[in-house]
Amino acid sequence: MAKRRLSQQQSKRIQAAQDALSASDEHQHGIVVSHQGGQILVELETGDSIECKIKSNLGSIVCGDRVAVEASANQEHRVMAILPRDNLLQRVDGFAQVRAVAANISQLFVCLSVTPEPNLFLLDQYLLSAEQQQIEACILLNKIDLLEDENDPFGLNQIYRPMGYEVVHASVKNGQGMNRFKHLLPDQVSVLSGVSGVGKSSLTQWLLPAEKIKIASISAANEEGRHTTRASRLYHLPEGGDLIDTPGIRGFSPFVDSERPVAYGFREIRDLGEQCRFHNCLHRGEPKCAVIEAVTAGRIATSRFENYRKMLDQANDA
Repeated sequence: MAKRRLSQQQSKRIQAAQDALSASDEHQHGIVVSHQGGQILVELETGDSIECKIKSNLGSIVCGDRVAVEASANQEHRVMAILPRDNLLQRVDGFAQVRAVAANISQLFVCLSVTPEPNLFLLDQYLLSAEQQQIEACILLNKIDLLEDENDPFGLNQIYRPMGYEVVHASVKNGQGMNRFKHLLPDQVSVLSGVSGVGKSSLTQWLLPAEKIKIASISAANEEGRHTTRASRLYHLPEGGDLIDTPGIRGFSPFVDSERPVAYGFREIRDLGEQCRFHNCLHRGEPKCAVIEAVTAGRIATSRFENYRKMLDQANDA
């Protein structure tokens, strides 16, 4: 994990330049609906979609970004500014570089599946990012039709529902839970995220049967999915709301906001931490630590506490 931030002065200069540019009558506003390579697809406020190049040194542009677009004399369109963001979901890649995933999101679906079996550490990494960016998170367990016993497989209901997380058990194959999933989407800008093979493209295809979305099978050798979604794409849903389908990844290392501690990404630890003897308690064995007492008493899941400490170590090493 990384803790890299622009200085306050740099942020102010960039913001001032973007505000001035976005206020110009020479520019049209739009939203990024697809980004691949050096070309992006922008949907203008008029409803027209245009391909655009990107002004140099503009920074990362992702699906969901609101942008200012300029047309040149030869009718070549170029994105000149990124308008102020509500939030930005980011991850850290294998080279310790911060990568933006999507912007201006209201809801994050962490997609898991029966196969490959859910990784709760990965789930908690996604939830950490959602909490730090103040994005509502939902947990979706796909391919539930592959289980004979569907009574809280993997303990997702037991661990996460008491904290207020929505947990949906779904199956594209038999339709189980799909209407519940669909009911959560109107009036939201939702992101489908998760590792390759959990069925994000199948979920998107179920919602948008008229779209041609590539779907691949699971590799029998390692039970990991092939990367079918190569670029993020924003779709408008028939019953309202937008959906961003992101490429599958093998892991998710969250970007940690330096202004918020790792504990902020764990709802139960954040809340109980207010009862600790020391206001800056890291829950590593400090005296009268309310969090450790709750773990010992079984009020906090051991897996959550272990994942918190692991992420705290990673953040300190970054």
